[in-house]
Amino acid sequence: MRFLARRTPGTPPAPGPAVPMDVQLTSGAGRTAARGSEHPLIGLDADGNGVHLTPGDGHVLTVAPPGTGTTELLRTLGVQALAAGHHLDILDVHHVEHAWARGLERVTYVDDPDQLHRHLLGLAHQARNRAMKGRPGPRRLLLVESDGTTTALLDHQADPRPNGVALDALTAVLAHGRPAGIQVVLACRELPGALRHLTRDLFSTRLLNAPSERTWISAGLSGLPMPDGPAPRPGLWHHVTRDGAHRFVQAARISQHTAADFARLAARTTKESHR
Repeated sequence: MRFLARRTPGTPPAPGPAVPMDVQLTSGAGRTAARGSEHPLIGLDADGNGVHLTPGDGHVLTVAPPGTGTTELLRTLGVQALAAGHHLDILDVHHVEHAWARGLERVTYVDDPDQLHRHLLGLAHQARNRAMKGRPGPRRLLLVESDGTTTALLDHQADPRPNGVALDALTAVLAHGRPAGIQVVLACRELPGALRHLTRDLFSTRLLNAPSERTWISAGLSGLPMPDGPAPRPGLWHHVTRDGAHRFVQAARISQHTAADFARLAARTTKESHR
């Protein structure tokens, strides 16, 4: 039986990697790394290498305390997905986090719990059909914002009929989405108990910020030691893949205002390129 590795009490942590303190999506090393791949840039690792979100990474589970950069991470990934010509779905029941994406082509912004449930049911049906036929549709990135949205997923039903809660529909999207071209990034403060037994099967990549031992274990990583590293800070993520590979990544940043301009330009460019 393997246990979570711990340091001997009283011993200082091992020196952490020199992960960049700040990575900007639109300038410097972040911009260079983003332009070097067709896939959205997550950020830079300790060696200055770009870490990207590829289809092979599967669905992503993001667990972090409030104020540690989750919304900024989702914004950065979303704006790049749009620039790549993908469709973007944003589930955000507080409807305040992603104003940059409102009203844009190829963006479905869902902020009402009823609409959220129905939208997920529709995506689940679409994903099943496409997976069965072996014909993926246009690529979609589904971003699930953490604050309040997780509660709606757990508790809300679209109508009185026994269709389960919205989390059941999201689970179906997770199960069938990859062959259909749908990739999910689920952000939460704590992993919902209803998903914990499915974590290993449904999520291939994990991004954890300042995780506790409990968070590390609930994210399905009990067989891996929790590495020492730099002091926790906003935007600094433990990036863990399905095969157990771990690295620290400082996420790329983009402001709301710059993201709005960037996304509008990307939408116009994509539209004109199809004429």
